[in-house]
Amino acid sequence: MKTFAFAGIAAGLVLSAPAQAMEHKAVIEHPVGPIAADYTGATRVEMQQIGTAGVGGRPSSLRCQWSVSLSVERHAQVGASLQAKRSMTRDDVIKGTSPGWCSERGSGIDQIVEARRDELRNAMMAMVAQDRDVILVEADSAHAKQRVG
Repeated sequence: MKTFAFAGIAAGLVLSAPAQAMEHKAVIEHPVGPIAADYTGATRVEMQQIGTAGVGGRPSSLRCQWSVSLSVERHAQVGASLQAKRSMTRDDVIKGTSPGWCSERGSGIDQIVEARRDELRNAMMAMVAQDRDVILVEADSAHAKQRVG
């Protein structure tokens, strides 16, 4: 009989969470005109297998470390002339650890992520708030180029 021990396993897995996409729409007032900004957020779950499988009556130290990253895509438009896109990412919005193999923990981690949806939404809204200044600078720059050109 062969016994396999995995010393210091560090296999990484990346999964897209099946949770619903997060969306947000905003209108920002600007001297050139109102800026319509549409935001779409998506989560990504990364898992890393660590520890060792127990052999011959020894306890296992296997566990799955996981983290959820948030990606937000922004499409903004001022009238028909200016369109601006931007991608933003925030890593480790939520993270945790589960005992055992990562391959056996996927649906359990998805349930944890879904239960903590408010945290993800709050992180997305913080990214939207930080993006406001960027949109205003982009609109100012585009307006200045139109006046010069």
